[in-house]
Amino acid sequence: MSPASGMKVQAEEPVAATRSWYMLTLLALVYIFGSIDRAVPSVIVEPLKAEFGLTDSQLGFLTGFAYSIPFALAALPGGWLLDRFDRRAVLAATGLIWSLLTMACAAAQNFTMLVLARMGVGLTEAPASPGSLSLIGDLFPKERRATAVSLYYAGTATAQMIVFLVGGWLLFHMGWRSLFLIAGIPALILAALLYFTCKEPRRGQFDGSEAKPPVSYREAFQTIVGSLPLRHAIMANMLSTGVNYAVIVWTISFLFRIHGMDHEYAAIAVGIGIGAVMMLGSVSSGIVADRYAKGDAARLALLPAMGTASMAVFGILMCVMPTLVTALTSMAAMAFFMGINTGPGYAVLVSMTSSNMRGSILSIAKIASILIGNGVLTYFTGAVSDAIGGPGSIRWALLLTMLFLFWASFHFVMAARSKAVAKLATS
Repeated sequence: MSPASGMKVQAEEPVAATRSWYMLTLLALVYIFGSIDRAVPSVIVEPLKAEFGLTDSQLGFLTGFAYSIPFALAALPGGWLLDRFDRRAVLAATGLIWSLLTMACAAAQNFTMLVLARMGVGLTEAPASPGSLSLIGDLFPKERRATAVSLYYAGTATAQMIVFLVGGWLLFHMGWRSLFLIAGIPALILAALLYFTCKEPRRGQFDGSEAKPPVSYREAFQTIVGSLPLRHAIMANMLSTGVNYAVIVWTISFLFRIHGMDHEYAAIAVGIGIGAVMMLGSVSSGIVADRYAKGDAARLALLPAMGTASMAVFGILMCVMPTLVTALTSMAAMAFFMGINTGPGYAVLVSMTSSNMRGSILSIAKIASILIGNGVLTYFTGAVSDAIGGPGSIRWALLLTMLFLFWASFHFVMAARSKAVAKLATS
């Protein structure tokens, strides 16, 4: 390499890094407002129950299966597109559509219309997270991915903080329909910025090999079946994200019914106590994970293993504490570990998959997380609450849901152990 060409490469590196961080910022913002669109029903559970005369099981269906079943149906076609076409174009197009459908929820006149609009949102949001994670895998080297993925998933916490704080205020002053209208606007702008100001990165550029052709879903499934660490990581993420979502959906109702908080103030408390604290956990965990793991997926999996077990302990404490102050304190501690288990958990999946099948495998993992995790566990919490009955039923339903986190922690530990054994066997 000539001195001139070497200087050119050195000059291009800061530019490439800046572009990577800019694109990550846009992807995180898209994820934030997509999460807001998804989370709006969580803020208005009690108003919807009152207006449409719904049961907890119906609310669990609306916030869970009405979104997750269409998501699951669209995830595999979405993953196929992501591995073969311009990922930022796919994300921009679907972001535009789900924003419009979120705004359409404001016009719902009955439960059925609201369910249909939510199904459309789930259908079009399916490629968002797998596509973004696939792009992040090609924007950052392995030793920086946990930080990048954790910053991306800090969007979940940021979204909760925004939707509950702003949503609580809007609910008090403007009614629940205004939340859907306002929530849909930002992603329209972000979709345009993503498409017109970003470039598609070269696939596999940080994986130490030349780009490979995309694989079929049969090959992707065979890869999952043949990789014990990957199977454990998918199972762990499915359970942990499912409990996270159930907590977000039902905690306002818990504070309202068990501790007598006004609905609007309960939303604000969740925005601060879960959203802000979870964001702190998510951002800090990525930096710690990269320094500890140094790109090793086996070591990386140990961090969400600790996070899920700790979240379970503080979540159970939140459910059983007798006073509002002690419940809120336990909720905040629980939220910190929610942030720890999300970003590093998905960073494990990114590091365990090659670039030519990352979109497909992450879509399969996302189906498990959304359909079985979010859908089943959110519905499970509502159904258990209905089955127990009485004013305190949501307390015990949430407590039972927290127990699934210990199961998730077990699978993260097994993912770390299996990956370490596989690495030793091939070294």
